[in-house]
Amino acid sequence: MQCPHCGFNQEAADICPACGLVFAKYARRQERLQQAESAAASPAKGASSRVWLLIGGALLAGLVAGLLFRGPKAPAPSASAPSDLAEPSLADFAGEPPAAAAYPDLAAEAGAPPAAAVADLPLPTASSIQLARDATVLIRTPWGSGSGFFIDDRGRIVTNRHVVEFDEKQADLLRAKIGQLEAVLKAEKKILARMEVELDRVRDADLRPRYTQILQRRQAEYARYQELLQRLEEQRRNIDYYSPLNNLQVVLADGSEYGIAEATLSDHFDLALLSLLGRTPESATSIAPNFKLLDQGDKVYTVGCPSGLRHTVTAGIVSGYRRYGDGLVVQTDAPINPGNSGGPLIDSRGRVIGVNSMIIQGTEGIGFAIAIQDVWDEFALDLAE
Repeated sequence: MQCPHCGFNQEAADICPACGLVFAKYARRQERLQQAESAAASPAKGASSRVWLLIGGALLAGLVAGLLFRGPKAPAPSASAPSDLAEPSLADFAGEPPAAAAYPDLAAEAGAPPAAAVADLPLPTASSIQLARDATVLIRTPWGSGSGFFIDDRGRIVTNRHVVEFDEKQADLLRAKIGQLEAVLKAEKKILARMEVELDRVRDADLRPRYTQILQRRQAEYARYQELLQRLEEQRRNIDYYSPLNNLQVVLADGSEYGIAEATLSDHFDLALLSLLGRTPESATSIAPNFKLLDQGDKVYTVGCPSGLRHTVTAGIVSGYRRYGDGLVVQTDAPINPGNSGGPLIDSRGRVIGVNSMIIQGTEGIGFAIAIQDVWDEFALDLAE
């Protein structure tokens, strides 16, 4: 038969060996396909049987890979817990090579700025908002980053528990995906070895360059997935051997970095209390709390490090107060993006009224912060204004 796309003459087959057109898909698009029995001239019999084994192996590998990479999931705009691993689509191999896998780094909070050219500038200090900003810190973990803020002159920091503790369900998901990818790569390796042998037997001068190109593309894809597997395994090791006291890093507004001496995790709220390692730096200014409920419509500000952009301030209003579990949360339309988790929600006088924690998935402008009264009660902190 003649390929309706490129005109290549071939035996009856599911795909065109010249351009990779999948005839069944073409038939659905065009609503008709020439009968396979009308195939025209074909390569020599001996070469053709080996060639179809080659193409069949390529198609099989694409289908097997498709069992793992089932297409992308809709992004879940949640800052309340580590996000699911993205699942990029790996098309069945036919003709043009599928795009390389694009697993993002596993991260509850994205840890890198969107562009390498983004650089931090010196921070001016004058207003109460800027003072609260200076009391906010970036918290780095092996899987990403979040925010926190000083609550006293003893160097103690409040943040979210999910910022400093990796969700075990997500860790299990990562391990399962690593196992799946290992199995797919093992099968692919065998197929590539067989393709190399069969390619050596192809003597047709017109077909050999095309099949060589197919093999090279598959080998390049295999190498990219091998690199992906290595990155995922490194992430798994970092998580398996993670300890807050050994692997957390706190970055202050002046750029100085510190380790953690102590970490207390709340059993009732998405909260954690950290203590800096060593002497408390002079730059570790604290934020005063405001335990009074604000009125709806009052202006508030989020301070944090969204996507690794340190000490970012955004504004919104108090949308309301809600009961959540055993506690109270402040609802706000002030942006709470990945990286803001654990940072302070402050009033117009720079006093903290809540700890930025989560948003409702699939929405915009509906964020929540744990009320600061619950924070003080949970950790039995000294009361202030």
